[in-house]
Amino acid sequence: MRNYLPGAALAFAMVLGHGAAAVAQTKPPAEASKAATSFDPHDLSGVWMQDRPRLGTVLERYWIYELTLEEPPMTAWGEVQYKAHKSSFGVHAYPLAETNDPIYRSCSPPGFPRAFFHAFPLQIVQAPGEVLVLYEWDSVRHQIFTDGRPHDTALGPLWMGDSIGHWEGDTLVTDTVNFNDKTWLDRIGHPHSDQLHVIERIRRVDRDHLVDEITIDDPKAYTKPWTGTIYFALKPKWTLAEEFCEDISSFENIEKQETTPAK
Repeated sequence: MRNYLPGAALAFAMVLGHGAAAVAQTKPPAEASKAATSFDPHDLSGVWMQDRPRLGTVLERYWIYELTLEEPPMTAWGEVQYKAHKSSFGVHAYPLAETNDPIYRSCSPPGFPRAFFHAFPLQIVQAPGEVLVLYEWDSVRHQIFTDGRPHDTALGPLWMGDSIGHWEGDTLVTDTVNFNDKTWLDRIGHPHSDQLHVIERIRRVDRDHLVDEITIDDPKAYTKPWTGTIYFALKPKWTLAEEFCEDISSFENIEKQETTPAK
């Protein structure tokens, strides 16, 4: 899933690379330091992984707390949907055989922003007029058009929504609409309707760290918009694996992959 070197191989590689390191050390210290920390804030490209410690309790690991520490303010409709969702995560988790999680029961796409909350990396690719977020989980994509086009209202309801974006200084502001109502916002089962509107403010704070502030606006499911933040760390030596729900032969394998810490 990742391209990384185990400890012994890493040590061996360091020995082999000693000559190259020696050449690099001929640079003036100030120049070498600048090269190590310089970055273009408008360049979001690279492989990224959520940057947070592995939390200890089931509640901490699998709650919407990946986005916010506060319970989202649900409407009566939202509460009904939430109570009907039988998640295999959280403090009131159901056995995998009893869950009605759309991913685990029918291999449905994760939807957005839930695609962020599975313990797999993502890759950001930039091209003229668009920013493309590729998720390892189920190999789905989040395509953000930055060429000034409006939302495509001719599109039917989508799993990942229709996204457009623009730059405000060093922040990429994205606007995503046109969702279907077949997915959950997170792994615990917080609902959304087809009125879901997601706003992101994505900013590369330094060479190795990225912040995505996400606002959920869904008047059918929540009494007011609410915001959370996801932090990412750059993984320059990682590549994405091919990952599809169909390749997972049992719920037990899903659970194993979800709960195994990334290398």
